[in-house]
Amino acid sequence: MPICIACAHSFGITKEDEVFYTKLSIPSPVLCPDCRRQRRLAFRNERALYSRACDLCKKTTVSFYSSAYRGSVYCQTCWWSDGWDPFAHGKEMDFSRPFFDQFKELSRSVPHIAIFNTNSENSEFTAHSSRNKNCYLCVSALSNEECYYGFQITECTDVCDAAFARGSSKSYELVDCEQMYNSVWCQKSSNCTDAQFLYDCHGCNNCCLSVNLKNKEYCFMNEQLSQEAYKKKINTLRLSSFESVEKIKKEFADYVRAKAQHRFAAQTKCEDSTGDYLFNCMRAKQCFDARNLEDCKYIIVSPGPTKDSYDVNYAVFGAELFCEVLSTVDPCMSQQFCEYSWASSYLQYCSYVMNSENCFGCAGMRKAKFCILNKQYSESEYYQLRGAIIEHMKKTDEYGQFFPASLSPFGYNETVANDEWPLTKEIAPGKGFHWSDEVAGRYDAPSRDWSGVADDISQAEESLCREVFSCIECKKNFRILKQEFEWYKKMNVPLPRRCFDCRHRARMHMRNPRKLWERHCMCGHAGHGHGERCDVFFETSYSPDRPEKIFCEQCYQRETE
Repeated sequence: MPICIACAHSFGITKEDEVFYTKLSIPSPVLCPDCRRQRRLAFRNERALYSRACDLCKKTTVSFYSSAYRGSVYCQTCWWSDGWDPFAHGKEMDFSRPFFDQFKELSRSVPHIAIFNTNSENSEFTAHSSRNKNCYLCVSALSNEECYYGFQITECTDVCDAAFARGSSKSYELVDCEQMYNSVWCQKSSNCTDAQFLYDCHGCNNCCLSVNLKNKEYCFMNEQLSQEAYKKKINTLRLSSFESVEKIKKEFADYVRAKAQHRFAAQTKCEDSTGDYLFNCMRAKQCFDARNLEDCKYIIVSPGPTKDSYDVNYAVFGAELFCEVLSTVDPCMSQQFCEYSWASSYLQYCSYVMNSENCFGCAGMRKAKFCILNKQYSESEYYQLRGAIIEHMKKTDEYGQFFPASLSPFGYNETVANDEWPLTKEIAPGKGFHWSDEVAGRYDAPSRDWSGVADDISQAEESLCREVFSCIECKKNFRILKQEFEWYKKMNVPLPRRCFDCRHRARMHMRNPRKLWERHCMCGHAGHGHGERCDVFFETSYSPDRPEKIFCEQCYQRETE
């Protein structure tokens, strides 16, 4: 087994993997899957947003890049315009130098787009998002309206503080939920209405503090009650009180661990696949938060459809023959070692290349063809030079590697990589990552202390929107927006005492890690069609040292029917 050159851990390369790499004529990886993903994600900033002047029109814009970034940054309008020429930054390949050194010079000279936020209305502070209206601080959000502080939310309306939510409305603190209405603090649930604190419940109305329910009504802590008795129970919870909700959160988390029956993986309409949160996948291995995959491996956070691809993050609306690719939009074919290159095919080592094909080592190109390092070539010249560069990169041990972390324009602490693999300022540079001292956020003394704020939302005054508070966890300053305050009032939920980042991290920590362990079904009910112990083994994101009861698909369905 090969040894990862970054973490020194061994990792497997199967015969199927070798067939895939041979098909693309690229070398087998020298980094393990986790280190490969960490390196890619060090190029993706999602929530560190800054105010910065566009270097072309000089107007102030919301930007991924702080003032410390020395390259040019254009607002969205200017970047997509004809006001600048990517070819003006073209370079001749110098075969006496490493390719990545030359690409770094090119990528730093080409203007970067300030933020990805397309076809949206009144949603300036949304990132990597599209088709949103009246949304604020939503990331990877698509076709939402009146939503705040969301991550990976799609077609939601009037939803606040949610992660991986689809088709929901008038709801709060959802994690991995679909088609929820007027529901708060729910996880892994779908098609529920007027619900509070549900885990893995489906088709339920007026249910609270319950797990594994299906098509139930008026259940409290999994006990069936009359409508009158249920309402009395609900009224005792004081869900408008911050202190009361914090206590219920902890108690419900303990209740879930003790009482819930857990599927080995959240997979729907999947065949011969391993991973978690998968939908309509076939022969997808070690994939997470993905839909519509076929013959894929190591795909994470991608709605697809994606086919015959490895090591991809955030592929939206179609990809095929991808390897080591970060963030694409629109159908694309055959990209390797690329980032943020939309509606483009037959690319290698490209960054922010749009609506193009047959490009190598290009940055910021639009509608280009047969280009290398932003210079135009004839078709025959292109293939000849491309082949020569690949041979050169093989000699310098560069070919087959994603861009090195040193090429990322972001500090490690600004990126998604730091969410999954937290590093300190002292350790990150030793691993090849930058560090930013400009990370968005201030830690000044607040103008108002939380001890003087009413615990119950019913007693909170709108004047609080003029105050600056400190997060009770990280101590970072934050404000309560007026529309946000009105939303909490409408939903009758308490004001948050934690900043957006801490709330996001808390929701993500409610989800399992993107790792797999081989385990044995824990079912011991002989009536489930097996002996004293189910003999099914599976790969699951529940580690062996966790206390939850984990079941194969068949036993889970029987346990929860």
